[in-house]
Amino acid sequence: MKKILKENNKEQIIKEIIKKALLGKKNNATIISLSGDLGAGKTTITKEIAKQLGIKENVVSPTFVIMKIYKLESNSKHYSNFKKLIHIDAYRIEDAKEFINFDWEEIISDKENLVVLEWPEKIKKIIPKNAINISLSHIDEETRQIEF
Repeated sequence: MKKILKENNKEQIIKEIIKKALLGKKNNATIISLSGDLGAGKTTITKEIAKQLGIKENVVSPTFVIMKIYKLESNSKHYSNFKKLIHIDAYRIEDAKEFINFDWEEIISDKENLVVLEWPEKIKKIIPKNAINISLSHIDEETRQIEF
C-alpha cells in the first residue's frame, strides 16, 4: 500500500502500521524495517511509533550506539502486547555477522519485543521473513511517500 505521508496524517498512518504489527499470532518479535535515503523520515516514523506506544522519553536516532531499548509501562493502555520497543540503526554495520554480537537472536525470539530497524538492507540476511517492510522516499521537504 502506497500513501503520502505529511505531518497532518502521520499519526493515522502510524496507527495503521501498529495495527499491522499486532495482526496475527507471533512466536517471536515483531520487526518493522524502515528503508529510505538519509533524511527520508525513518527516525520520525520511529518517534511517532514510540509516542503512540506511550513512551515519554525523547527518541533519537541510535546511529552511534546502534541500539536503544525503551520499556513500555506494564499498566499502559497503549498496545500491551509489547513490553519493549527496540530501536536499531544498522547504518554503521558492515556485515550482518557483526550484528549477532548485539544479542540479535535473543531480541528476535522474544514475542513481547517490537523492533524498529533502520537501514535493514545492511543486515538483510538475518532479518526474519515475517518482518513488516516499509519504504520511505522524498517527495518534497514536508512530504514523503510511504509504502508498506
